Amino acid sequence: MGNLHPVADSLVRAADLPWIPQGSANVWFKPLRISPHTGSWVNLLKVARSGVVSRHRHLSEVEGWVIQGRWHYEEHDWQAELGSYVYEPPGDVHTLVADVTDEEPMLTLFAIHGPIEYVTESGDVAYVETAETKLKRYEDHCRENGIAAQPIVF
Repeated sequence: MGNLHPVADSLVRAADLPWIPQGSANVWFKPLRISPHTGSWVNLLKVARSGVVSRHRHLSEVEGWVIQGRWHYEEHDWQAELGSYVYEPPGDVHTLVADVTDEEPMLTLFAIHGPIEYVTESGDVAYVETAETKLKRYEDHCRENGIAAQPIVF
């Protein structure tokens, strides 16, 4: 078991964290935990009407739990809805589309266990999201908006 460092119990109050623009219109994330040490992070994803998370490939597994609304992947024939658990294996490529027909946005809790490559239609890598880039985006947003960063790195 080697280099394991015990971590104390931690409590993160989601209400104390800001929604941060994800990059696409009508898409935001709220980081609950980021671990640069393991390369993983957990966040809430919010997608409002007409919101799309651009085509991407996971290099490690991802787990999701839908807590409000519905969404689907353009590349798959199923729809995730309230209460659904979604498992995404390494290498899966997809484009998330929120199926929002009312005023409530889609909310899903995602646990991401490694980098995400955002890819073009031709398959070229346009951008790589990692625990470090996610943390930087959070810290930059807090600094630019005069928000105290919460202790989410553990």
